[in-house]
Amino acid sequence: MSKHLTSRMRVPRELEIVLNGPIGPQRLQDDTIIIDEDGWYRTLTPSATFSSVSAANEIMFCNLDRKNPDQHLDAVIAEYQQRGLPLVWCVYPWTQPQDLGERLRARGAKGSKVRAYLGNTSLPLEVIEGVEIERVNPDSAESLDTYLNVLSPGYELSDDEAAFRRKRYQQLCAGSDPVMQLFIARCNGVAAGCSGMVIKAESNSAHLTSASVLPEFQARGVFQSLIASSLARLRGMGIELASGHSNDKSAFWVERFGFRFIFAYDLYQLDKPSSTNG
Repeated sequence: MSKHLTSRMRVPRELEIVLNGPIGPQRLQDDTIIIDEDGWYRTLTPSATFSSVSAANEIMFCNLDRKNPDQHLDAVIAEYQQRGLPLVWCVYPWTQPQDLGERLRARGAKGSKVRAYLGNTSLPLEVIEGVEIERVNPDSAESLDTYLNVLSPGYELSDDEAAFRRKRYQQLCAGSDPVMQLFIARCNGVAAGCSGMVIKAESNSAHLTSASVLPEFQARGVFQSLIASSLARLRGMGIELASGHSNDKSAFWVERFGFRFIFAYDLYQLDKPSSTNG
């Protein structure tokens, strides 16, 4: 867990796993700067001007000045905007000041809801008949391209972000003990969905991420099959717990699959300044 949190409060192991689930090497580019000090965990990536959705420029935990939070808030936002960068800011139920979300909206940010879950890999999920799950081969350009072609519509990936992910996924999925594993779901041989998982060795857990099902294949058991296959693989690795952060579209299914709701939070997205857009 990020040292600034453990130094300030006692955090139950399960909450720690879920909080830190999204933190990982899959988000980091060659020029990413990590600020992990004084109650903050944030990333700043000068080259990642391409998307507000990207986690390359994100504030996951913050510690705004209590006497003058607005001045501090404006200074942090300016640090990104002066570089022409978008910014994603995570606001949790316990984040201070309590009206931080309102302050971000007043500065033009758009909010979205996220629900965080934890599941035991022993959950009795099965791959649905008619769905086949294959693991992405990082040495195969065709395999990686298929994964990204399925992921892109749901995540609205720009060409630049897709190129970054292709390179980073290839690195993280390589070797006999990879940090990341990616999966493609097929229906009658046609790529229908995809998902990924990041192995968190420090907590003996995994984080499930980047799940997407093409619209024409939804409600056919593709999402369940991807999760079932991921959990089975984790069981085989001796990993008992898996976290996941879900949007409104997938949260219903995640709960139905048996994952336990831990907390909800908001993501606030600030686009890069209009003078640098386009």
